[in-house]
Amino acid sequence: MNVEKLLRTLQVNFPYLLEAKFTLMRLFRNGLSLPFEKDFYAISLFPDVDEWLFLDVGANRGQSTDAILMNRRNARLQLFEPNQLLCQKLRRLFSNDKRIIINNFGLGSESTEGVLYIPFYKKWMFDGLASFSEQNARNWLSNNRIYFYNESFLALKEVKCQIKRLDELELAPFFIKIDIQGYEYQALKGGEQTIQKYKPILLLESPDDRIVKYLKGFNYQFYAFKAGKFFPDTFGSPNTFFMTKEKAYLVKNNIGK
Repeated sequence: MNVEKLLRTLQVNFPYLLEAKFTLMRLFRNGLSLPFEKDFYAISLFPDVDEWLFLDVGANRGQSTDAILMNRRNARLQLFEPNQLLCQKLRRLFSNDKRIIINNFGLGSESTEGVLYIPFYKKWMFDGLASFSEQNARNWLSNNRIYFYNESFLALKEVKCQIKRLDELELAPFFIKIDIQGYEYQALKGGEQTIQKYKPILLLESPDDRIVKYLKGFNYQFYAFKAGKFFPDTFGSPNTFFMTKEKAYLVKNNIGK
């Protein structure tokens, strides 16, 4: 039996426990310095330079931000979260932290007003699945992720929000994490000049062929992070790193074969 699928099936029947779940998980992870995904251990392998800027695109509830700070306590971060409800939660968590700037908008290929689709199943909000793509927001749960899945229990909340281009923000990032449920390519397109100029390390969830081809145009190579090393020309699960040769040189002693 799939344990994650079973837990997901159970939790949707208790929507009032949503906030308690995330609060307890955050206390547990931060207390033991355990990032929510093991890929973030890779950040500790890069030089610790105070002025380097990290971008958390699709900040959600701050899981990636917490994971970055576990490995780089002096990092500067900018968070991007178009969901106003989650942005309020981020401000409660991080508003007093001078290292962090919170932006209540998403990143895309053009500056516009968009619609964010947030899936609810039996009133349980799957905010981590929110997407500017209605199809992506709708399809993940239906793809054998819940036992006894019933389409009638799924509802999508539409939230109008702002989308901006990374290039117009004139930032100089060292590292960018992007997890925005199928909208990653659009965010990269909107940051073409930034990527060309600064060649930031990228961490992307489930990149497709279109993204790989696009980034190869900037001389990026993709890597999986496993057992403390980067393995070139290998996709990670669920996340994959993209680095140019210059950035990969920073971890040359941690490149696997």
